[in-house]
Amino acid sequence: MIVQKAKKNKKGLSGAITALILVIASVIIALVVVFFAFGYLGAFSSSPTVTQIGTGKILSCGKLHITLSSNTQTEIVKEEVGSECVSDVYTIRPGTGQYCITLPSINYAKGQTYTIDLILSNGGVVTVNAIACC
Repeated sequence: MIVQKAKKNKKGLSGAITALILVIASVIIALVVVFFAFGYLGAFSSSPTVTQIGTGKILSCGKLHITLSSNTQTEIVKEEVGSECVSDVYTIRPGTGQYCITLPSINYAKGQTYTIDLILSNGGVVTVNAIACC
């Protein structure tokens, strides 16, 4: 007597392939969620990030001409060169822009590079470099 086993009808995906597809899909979804969460958190952050673009120039009248980039609107409330400072307020707008900032009244030597600290309204400090052109 010959016993024949009934063959199962093999339609569809095996359990291992289905599990693999679910794992891959879960990883992709997790990566997308992390990307959006951390990407948008930086954009909506309340702490401003101000950076210098290029090299600033100090003119003979003690004015700093500089290009700054900021992720949000903020204010510069104090400008320091060494131990000298000026407390003028300048509004920095989001994006990249050119600014003319009054510096302390000291003798700036032509061709000399100066380090200037710009104090922000939140207490942050942006250190910039500028060459005296006077």
